[in-house]
Amino acid sequence: MKKIFISFAKRSLAVMAALFMAMPVAMMAQAQSEKQVNNEYHDAIISYLKDEMQKKEKQLNKQARQMLASLPNEFKLYDENFINIRLGVAEGLREDGTTEYNMTYSISYTCSNIEGVTDDYPLGQYHWDESNSSRAICNLTRNIVEGSCKEYFQNNNPVTIRIFSATDVVDITHVPYKAEYGDFRYVPVTYNGEKVRISVSEAEGISTNAQLAYIRAQSIRDFIETNITMLRRDDNNYEYITTNYEREGGQYRRCSIEMIVHGAFDAVAERMTTHLRDDEFVDFNIPEVEPASNKNTYALIFANEEYPAPIPAVPFADNDGRVLATYCQKTLGIPERHIKLFENASREQIRDEAIQWVKDITVAMKGDANIIIYYAGHGILSSDMKPYIIPCDVDAGRLKSINGKVAIGSEEIILSKSEMKKLLPQCISIDSICLWFNKVQFKSVTFIIDASFDGMQRSGQPFMAAVSGVANKRMKALRIRNDILVLQSSDFNKTSYSFDAQHHGFFTYFILKELRSSKGSVTVRDLFDNVYSAIGYESSLQGKLQQPVVVPGGKLKDGWGDQPLR
Repeated sequence: MKKIFISFAKRSLAVMAALFMAMPVAMMAQAQSEKQVNNEYHDAIISYLKDEMQKKEKQLNKQARQMLASLPNEFKLYDENFINIRLGVAEGLREDGTTEYNMTYSISYTCSNIEGVTDDYPLGQYHWDESNSSRAICNLTRNIVEGSCKEYFQNNNPVTIRIFSATDVVDITHVPYKAEYGDFRYVPVTYNGEKVRISVSEAEGISTNAQLAYIRAQSIRDFIETNITMLRRDDNNYEYITTNYEREGGQYRRCSIEMIVHGAFDAVAERMTTHLRDDEFVDFNIPEVEPASNKNTYALIFANEEYPAPIPAVPFADNDGRVLATYCQKTLGIPERHIKLFENASREQIRDEAIQWVKDITVAMKGDANIIIYYAGHGILSSDMKPYIIPCDVDAGRLKSINGKVAIGSEEIILSKSEMKKLLPQCISIDSICLWFNKVQFKSVTFIIDASFDGMQRSGQPFMAAVSGVANKRMKALRIRNDILVLQSSDFNKTSYSFDAQHHGFFTYFILKELRSSKGSVTVRDLFDNVYSAIGYESSLQGKLQQPVVVPGGKLKDGWGDQPLR
């Protein structure tokens, strides 16, 4: 019995030892698996944030150009001078080794010296307000920090502020310094790429270009701390990068600003991780069916996001179009060559290239074709309440916002009735698009519209004054051929919003979500009914109720939604 017990004990110890040795391997495998998952989330998060920053960057540069154009003549910049705003995402490590997701902001300008005239600092001057270019970047920075980017600054995140300033080669002998920003003794500065220490006092004044460049940087800092409430803090980290160019000219006497807002995206990244784990983002894990299995279907997609100033952008319209095109190919099985995506489409592209492509296909296929047409962008109503889509190449040069003024970071840009009259002839009516198919044969045309026509933007901010009170006006029926079906994100006298957390229009997001959950095996009616319920619930929770509308051609009647999408 003793031998049996010893033998059993040995076997038990051996098994326990094997389990003990295997546990670290299993734990390592699990950790590796979690690391891979986290890496997958990481890439998705970074891509998401970069996309958001690119959109905001375009918007800010557009608004900056418009704002600068509306300045009084004495403050305007010469046409040869350009201001450039950059937004980005940068990762960093905290002292405890955890990752932080930072926002980067920079504003700079290129300048020219034209016949001795410049927008930059006069010789020997250092105050930010003595240079039109410096004044412009300071005021633009204030409007951006306290405007469209305030969400990144308002949580008391640490901010690193780098101020770049420069002088030209002209030596200075003595510039009086009134100590507006205090006296400085052995302050660490980067000068011409080297670490140095600078001292400046009222008693001694400014006698070197290194001191002059540094005081210009201090003037910018004084503006920031005096005029930008969100940066009026003691824990900001300032860095000074100064340069003395070896050439003479006002274009070498300049300043620029960079900021790093530490942890600006941490909360967003945390929310995104939860959404990704719960598989709530339609841009990822797109289901795939047999490639090119839906051979008789053709998709024409217009994603109009960027418009010429002062017409505001349509948030996420390009993402709507790109992701929908992916679903058409992967989930609906439409051959890649049967899908055409037009981003920021012009009138000519819509009318002569895109629609003609579809019409030619219906002729070649002798009517054996199902057509999907999708539009995301701006819409407009005529005075007789007819809806038009706005191409991205409209001539907006003669248009302006009310009183010709636009505050950068503000989405409120209202076009007057007279400006609307100039814009409308350049647009394309929904009726016209439907009528273009009157002389061709096809199996079905499904026209999906994610746009507002009531004078509001996706953000809920006003856009056009010409249609004020439109919500109480009666809409005219579209002149739709009997076998064309129109799915609208909302009635033409109601607003269609964006689902900001998902980077899509509300209507498009729930269409994509339904395509994903059904793997594309859904009829048009079931798609619309499910989207109608989901969008009504979610939009009402967010305080911006949106209800889609279906307009079937008269011949379709009750059978309008029986055809499957795949």
